[in-house]
Amino acid sequence: MRAKNNNSPLEMHFSTTEKLKLLRGMFSTNTFKETVRPMLYGKADGNPETVHENVLKNLSTYSFAMPLLAPFFNTRPELQISVQGKRIAPFGTAAGLDKDGDALAPLSNFFGFLEPGTVVINAREGNPKPRVFAHEPELAIFNAQGFPSKGIDHFENNLKAYSRNKRRVPIYVSICGLPLSEENALEQAMEEMKILMKRLEPFVDGFVWNPYSPNTSALTKLRNPDTFMSTAQLMEESAPNALRLVKIGPYTEEQQGFSLNLVKSFIDGNGHGVVTSNTLMVPRENIPAKSWGYASAGESGRPLFKYMLRSCRDIRGRFPDSVIIATGGIFNGHDAFDAFKNGSTMVSGFTPYTFYGVGLVRNIKKELFNELRKEGYDNLTELQEKAREVLREN
Repeated sequence: MRAKNNNSPLEMHFSTTEKLKLLRGMFSTNTFKETVRPMLYGKADGNPETVHENVLKNLSTYSFAMPLLAPFFNTRPELQISVQGKRIAPFGTAAGLDKDGDALAPLSNFFGFLEPGTVVINAREGNPKPRVFAHEPELAIFNAQGFPSKGIDHFENNLKAYSRNKRRVPIYVSICGLPLSEENALEQAMEEMKILMKRLEPFVDGFVWNPYSPNTSALTKLRNPDTFMSTAQLMEESAPNALRLVKIGPYTEEQQGFSLNLVKSFIDGNGHGVVTSNTLMVPRENIPAKSWGYASAGESGRPLFKYMLRSCRDIRGRFPDSVIIATGGIFNGHDAFDAFKNGSTMVSGFTPYTFYGVGLVRNIKKELFNELRKEGYDNLTELQEKAREVLREN
């Protein structure tokens, strides 16, 4: 039986002392984990989605002050790379962290690129709450959100406001034409994709097509080589100067051939590459929540790490010139080093920052730089070139 639908967010209020703790938690992962996170969950009655909504709201409320923190999150030149002819810091947010683009300006002070979304045409509440469960022992989050979205009008307005922001990082927006049913799924999805790209293209640097939500059964109709190729072609036609990526789900060795064939079709259609990996579908019996009102959930976080490494390695080996954004279980600099060593172009995250705060990206960059030096690399580009050479040979 599903839980009662209560989609109204609980608004949090903070004392001056609590605000100082929040500020310290933006720099220190230990402070965030040991002090800030328990405080937030206490105010939210243990609901991770309420915590998330309020964090985004407070980031937006205090957006005017965030540029003061930006110098502490700068990325040293040795860790910057070139993408689409631009020098960027390849450490970003993953889809889901800012679904509606409500915190683009403040987040751009901490991250080198942003992947907001997934954006759909019409506003929708998604599945009834509770629909998110955070499992700290596994550093994992389970969700059955069902594409909640404020819709394209809201998102486009946020992009327009962000385009006037003084500090701007690349935006690779996650989009999906959302079939309402499995009947005529392709036609519905493509028509919505056209609308999404036409309206958002002037304000973004790239698009990530997301046909892999594990909680939306109609999307399975889109996961075939012909649709992957035709979607890539549509993306090129609609946004010829944008970075064009597709998000793929985690796969086992048995599923490897099918998944890589989809990637090949997307690249053959002039797509540039992939975001890997989306959440892992798990059945109800494998969800450690005391109560869960759905038959399954998408799992993100640490358990995805091995799947992410496998797909990065496979895709870089077979498609050496592709762009790969690695996401899934990157919690420290060593994890990031492994992702780059296995072929990734950039790394992104959502779940790790829910456990450790935005200060985690500072740790990741510092630890990655130290590991690069320990392994004899002068910069990140050298590691990426070596990975391309090794994986191409194998």
